[in-house]
Amino acid sequence: MKKLLYISVIVLAAIVSACTADPFEDLEGTNWQKERNITSLLLEGQMGTAVIERDFDDATVKVFARIENIEDLSKVEVKAIELAYGASSSVGAGSTLDFSSDKASIPVTSGAGEVLNWEVSLHPFVSDLEGAWYIGEMGMYCDMFTWESWGWEEYLQIPEYLPESSPELDNVITFEVEGADVKGNPYGRYVHDVGNDGEYGSFSDSSQDWEYNERFRKIPTGEGTWLRDYERNKVIITDGNSREFELDLDVLTETNEVALNAELPYQPELFDWNNTDWSYEKVANMSKKMWYRLTRERIVQTGNDIKAMTVAGQLGDAAVNTDTKEVTVIIENNGADISAIELTDLSLSYAAEADKAVGDMLDFSNANTTQITVTSEAGEAVVWTIKLQIDLDASDVSIAGTWAVADIYVYCDLFTWESWGWDKTEKLTNYLSSANSELDNTITFTVEGLNEQGLPYGNYEHNAGVDGEYGNFTSDDASWPESDFNTRYRQVPTGNGTWVLDGELLTITDDGATDFTITLEVKSETEIALTKELEYKSELFDWNVQNYSYEEVAHMSKKMWYNLNKQ
Repeated sequence: MKKLLYISVIVLAAIVSACTADPFEDLEGTNWQKERNITSLLLEGQMGTAVIERDFDDATVKVFARIENIEDLSKVEVKAIELAYGASSSVGAGSTLDFSSDKASIPVTSGAGEVLNWEVSLHPFVSDLEGAWYIGEMGMYCDMFTWESWGWEEYLQIPEYLPESSPELDNVITFEVEGADVKGNPYGRYVHDVGNDGEYGSFSDSSQDWEYNERFRKIPTGEGTWLRDYERNKVIITDGNSREFELDLDVLTETNEVALNAELPYQPELFDWNNTDWSYEKVANMSKKMWYRLTRERIVQTGNDIKAMTVAGQLGDAAVNTDTKEVTVIIENNGADISAIELTDLSLSYAAEADKAVGDMLDFSNANTTQITVTSEAGEAVVWTIKLQIDLDASDVSIAGTWAVADIYVYCDLFTWESWGWDKTEKLTNYLSSANSELDNTITFTVEGLNEQGLPYGNYEHNAGVDGEYGNFTSDDASWPESDFNTRYRQVPTGNGTWVLDGELLTITDDGATDFTITLEVKSETEIALTKELEYKSELFDWNVQNYSYEEVAHMSKKMWYNLNKQ
């Protein structure tokens, strides 16, 4: 076995030796070096990287430069040139090219001796950043746990969350090109100037005591310098205090805009699930990136909202409803003339104007309301309704609170002016059993304040009880000539509405704008009655019917009332 193995090895060695005497023989010398490419080129005055293109023997290099900064176009210095492996050229670093006819040639010879002439053209450099820009948008991206199946993401406008940043929206950012570094990256002077309002924005909201300038001030104000790093597609801005701000650059060619983007500290581990104000979480922890979108022409603002307002004697903050364009303010109950309430502060959408100014008097004498017209910078006007409420201690209003319907009574006068006549007080439910559903209902009077006549007023709610039903004033007695008495006895409205109390006279207006005027009887702090006089129809009494229950309900009832117990 050993002898046979030894013979096999000798035979195999002889075969290999016969087939390839030198396995690297084809790589010796330079005949195999066919490449004739220019891989990079940097010329005097060049801005950015050269554009190198080749289609077989059609080989071109486009160089963009600040031509006005080149002293002699017939002698443009080659700062650096790199060629493919094994290739060579008579043009090297320190050589000059003649661009007096806008084009020059660089011959490149491969290791195998083949020559390719590259046409080099010189073009005026136009920076995609150079010039003055307006701030068209300030946005932020929030990642709300997108790695979870229930997570989501949001792209938001920063001024909606930090309104004091709005003055930034008319600012101007200018990039002036002064030259290029050794890599052809343009650099120059940077200016971030205030707009017509004379202010920089502050990334804050004083009403909530939020201040996040350190987090969001990623684009510096004032003057400094800038450098465009083409290789990393970044802009590095150095402010007047030598602080560097490194920003990602998006060139939006379709809209002739650019975006400067910056990463924000992402802190999902600090998210507080007990804090129901997710606006705070988005700003403080969950925002991941912010950006400025820059435009060549200033974007006119369209906002026409009232953000906040105060009037003389106001208690607390105004309630602003941007959907209904309503603001509600509450003032002290100090006998102030509501036809002349001073406007002490007014905050509007950025660049909007109002037809009322701080110091003006507002007239609330028409149903405790007045109007302010707000017009956006774009000229879009909207009328806001300002509602005035006069503070009133609800404990001073006898009907304030929630009451349970205990009973519904009716008083009947059966010819009491006759010697044989009589009267009676009876539960209405004893006549009309379908009204029993009313007896587990609740009625709530919420006090809003005093109206222009100094009368207490507020909101009204009559809610169905546990059975989910309101009472129905009908009879199931087939012997009665009629059965439906809802028109006669529905004197306390169902559903929602408003109320005004004038002494003992209570007017309830339902959500259909129907008024119900009834009398309030206060029996104790925990018991009241809502009483209504009924149309007395004794002349319709039918002596032939001989159904006194029907007559009492249909004709002879003179008054009805709800007994209410405070819950």
